[in-house]
Amino acid sequence: MRTAFPLLLIRRMLCIAYCLVLFSCYTPRYVYSPSAHNVPVLVKKGDSKLAINLSSNLSGKSTDNNVVKINKGRGIDIQGAYAVAKKWAVQLAYFHRTEKNNGNFDIGNLDSAEINYKRNLTEFGIGYFKSLSSNSRAVFQAFGGVGFGKFSFTDKGRDQNNVFHNNYHNVSVTKVYLQPAFMVRSKRNFAFSLSSRFSLIYFSKIHTDYTTPELSNYKLDSLSYSPRLFWEPAIVNTFGFKKLPGLQLEFQMGMASLASRRFIDYRAFNFSAGLLFDLPKLFALTRHSSKN
Repeated sequence: MRTAFPLLLIRRMLCIAYCLVLFSCYTPRYVYSPSAHNVPVLVKKGDSKLAINLSSNLSGKSTDNNVVKINKGRGIDIQGAYAVAKKWAVQLAYFHRTEKNNGNFDIGNLDSAEINYKRNLTEFGIGYFKSLSSNSRAVFQAFGGVGFGKFSFTDKGRDQNNVFHNNYHNVSVTKVYLQPAFMVRSKRNFAFSLSSRFSLIYFSKIHTDYTTPELSNYKLDSLSYSPRLFWEPAIVNTFGFKKLPGLQLEFQMGMASLASRRFIDYRAFNFSAGLLFDLPKLFALTRHSSKN
């Protein structure tokens, strides 16, 4: 018994060490990436928003044991909204991302790969907004809608036998979302918003040349079994200009957290910065300038 116990302990330690090595060599295949929040500053009928944001996960290249690690996501978010009535509005958004991440290109690695992604998604929504104070400094809004798009990636690398491979994975995405937000406005053209988006993601029409074991290893085998729910809180700030009332700067930081039992690899952070236009105000300013 005394001899068997140390042998059993050694075996377990070797098993744990093997699992740690396997995990450290694992290159995630990200099947979801959060978009920027479309949080328009609306207080009355006719208010509008047209925003163009550059987005990033604020990550890039790093060096680990003389090996260059890449884990970056870049893209653009184009957003629009219009208050069609006193308390009702519609919104439209387009999301595009190009991303890349890799593993260690060392001989003997269990998962040595470079993954390149392309994502496109178009969203349509309708929402309700209401001022919570007499001067409209505090505003509550809630939008809900649906999005349709495609996410795809290519996978180039080599396996533990040093054999090169070139795989692809394409999937159609349907997104159903609910996005409540609370906004505080100042007299100096500044607005601070707390947004909490719930996104239900459906994956369908999957086309890939991965084998069944590979799909299982990369957490891709159960994508179409059930939708994935994400909670995505964000902080959105807009800064305006007194002499240009129809132009603002927008900055936002958002997170994504998987709230479903079935696991998938996903990106958890998004930072966006760009320009926000209120076209009716810009046109009014242009007409006023032309008269003078």
